Amino acid sequence: MLNMLVKFPIWKNDRKEVINLNKLQKDQIIVFENKIKTKKYNLVDNPCLCGNTNKTLDILVAQKDRYGIACDNVLCKKCGMIRLRERLDDNSTAEFYKNEYRDIYVGKEEASDDFFDSQSLRGKTFYNIIEKYVDIKEIKTVFEVGCGAGGILYPFHQEGKKVSGCDFGEKYLKFGQDKGLNIYQGEIDIYRTPKNSQDLIILSHVMEHFNEPLKTMNDIIGFITPSKYLLVEVPGIFDIPKTYINPILYFQNAHVYNYYYYYLKIFFQALGLEMIYGNERCTFLLKKPVDWTKKENIFIKDNELTIWADRVESELKKYYLMHLLKMNPHYYKAGLIKMLNFLGVKNILKKILGK
Repeated sequence: MLNMLVKFPIWKNDRKEVINLNKLQKDQIIVFENKIKTKKYNLVDNPCLCGNTNKTLDILVAQKDRYGIACDNVLCKKCGMIRLRERLDDNSTAEFYKNEYRDIYVGKEEASDDFFDSQSLRGKTFYNIIEKYVDIKEIKTVFEVGCGAGGILYPFHQEGKKVSGCDFGEKYLKFGQDKGLNIYQGEIDIYRTPKNSQDLIILSHVMEHFNEPLKTMNDIIGFITPSKYLLVEVPGIFDIPKTYINPILYFQNAHVYNYYYYYLKIFFQALGLEMIYGNERCTFLLKKPVDWTKKENIFIKDNELTIWADRVESELKKYYLMHLLKMNPHYYKAGLIKMLNFLGVKNILKKILGK
C-alpha cells in the first residue's frame, strides 16, 4: 500500500547525475547535449511496439537518466514496455555511438584490459549457458553485434570457434583487433558477413539500443544459419533490485526500449524463434527454425500484457521505496503515517494501541 505514495514521474529533470562522473564523461555529456540543442543530433517520436497510439496510456516514469541527461521514459499501460518518448534518429544514433557513447558510458576514450576482461568473463558465462543446452560442437561460427572491444567473443575464439563482430566505436574495436579478433566498424555488413552464415549470433546489452527492434531483429536473424542459434541479453526491468538497487541507475538515454521476461517471450515468438532458455535477467538462448521467414508489419500483442503492465508500474514504485528505505530507514515510518491518515484510520489505530 505504501507505493500509493509514489507519484510518477519519480525522477524529474533536475540535470543531476546519480553516479560519479569523471571529467571526460562530464565534457562529453555537454558535447552531446549541445548537439541536441543545435540540431546536429535530431530527436524523433518513438512509438510503442504494441501499436498503442493512445498517449493517455503512457505514464511518464522518469525525465532523466542516471547521467543526468534529459530523456522522458514512458511506461505503456497497454503492454508494460518502458521506452523513450523521443529517440535519436538513425543518422544521429550512428554518430552518437561513434563519438560520445563509450566516453560517457565507460569514461575512457580507449578500451582497457579491465574492460576487455569483464567482457571476456561475460562471454565465458554465455559459453557455459550454450554448452549446457546445445551441442557446442554444432557451433563453428560466432558473430557479435555491438561487440565493443570483442571480449565476449574471446572465450569462443580460445575454443577454436571462428569469431567476428561489429561495433561503431573505432578505438574500442582496435583493442580487440590487436588481440587477433576479426571485428569491424559499423553495422553487420552482408558483404563481410554473408546471410545464413553464423551458427551463433550474440546480442549482449545491444537490443535495448535498437531504434526499430522488430525490423533490426528480422535483419539479424537472416544472418543465422537455419536451425542454429541466437543469444540475447538485455537489462530486465524485474532485475532492477538485484543488479541496480537504485532504480534510476537502470535508466539510460541510449536505451530506446526496456524489456521484461514475459514481454520478450512474446516478442521472440512473434519473430518465429524457438525459445530454448530464458530468465528474468532477460538472458535468452533461441533457435532459428529451418523454415524461418521474416515477420514484417507485426505488433507485440498478448492478452496478459496489460496485467504485466500493472505489475511493472507497481514493482517500479516498490523498488523506489525499497531504495529509500535503505538510504533512510525513517522514510517508511513517515510514509506509513501519511498512508494511515489518507485511509482515515490513524486515530482508530492509536486508540487500539492505547496511544
